[in-house]
Amino acid sequence: MKKYIRFTALFLILLIAPVRTAYAYTEHHSYSSSHTEVWVDATGLAALLVTLAAGNSNNDAEAAKQQAAYEQKVREIREHSKESSRKEMEHALDIIFERGVPGAVELLVRSWEGEGKKTFLDDRNGVAVLKVSGFEENIRLEYTIRQENKKISVRITAPDYSISEESSAYYKEPVPIPPSKSYLGFELEEFMRDPQGRLLIKDVVKGTAVFYAGVLPGDTLVMIDTYDTKNFDIARVDSYLQNRAEAKAKVKITVSQKGEKKTIEIQL
Repeated sequence: MKKYIRFTALFLILLIAPVRTAYAYTEHHSYSSSHTEVWVDATGLAALLVTLAAGNSNNDAEAAKQQAAYEQKVREIREHSKESSRKEMEHALDIIFERGVPGAVELLVRSWEGEGKKTFLDDRNGVAVLKVSGFEENIRLEYTIRQENKKISVRITAPDYSISEESSAYYKEPVPIPPSKSYLGFELEEFMRDPQGRLLIKDVVKGTAVFYAGVLPGDTLVMIDTYDTKNFDIARVDSYLQNRAEAKAKVKITVSQKGEKKTIEIQL
């Protein structure tokens, strides 16, 4: 546009200059038509066109500056959205591994609403979609958990800048705690038995009754109540403990440690 205006100015100078020369002998360097007198000044016209070109140049520079600032803002928001989606996904993975999908979704809803954010949950057909409005100013957050293939996706969108960034990963759910560990405080292994065929204790949970009673990994679980464990498999132990726990009963376990037996009573 600038080149076009400058070219036009030059063209007019070259065009009008001969006109001025032709009328040089007149006193006023003018011509008249009817009652209107028009002064032909090529230099002034060229100056006007150059001024217009300069003004257009300033407008172009300002527009270029604004465009550059906008593009920089878009880059910053895109990078921020990408990093936020990754961090939120990793956080959700940790919660799912600790609490499972239902517990994780419940905690996420409670946490965001506790911060004053609006949430919308659509949980059906094995797919949980949790939307969070106002994650940040004009930025939205969306979790999608597909239980069929154990995959979670976290999407960050900034509609004002046409930005959408997503991070995805496969999640792991918590390993179920066997009843022997949750109720009695130690873990058993089906193929860990003493020479008499009784179950051996694999691991002891710190802070439990059996821990404070001095039970150690490798000790023999001789009896649960009146039942000898050489006649029990792990599934039967778990079933028995589950039934007794539902009744909120007490059980007595007999443990042998280096040939010495001790009995411990545990409230389920």
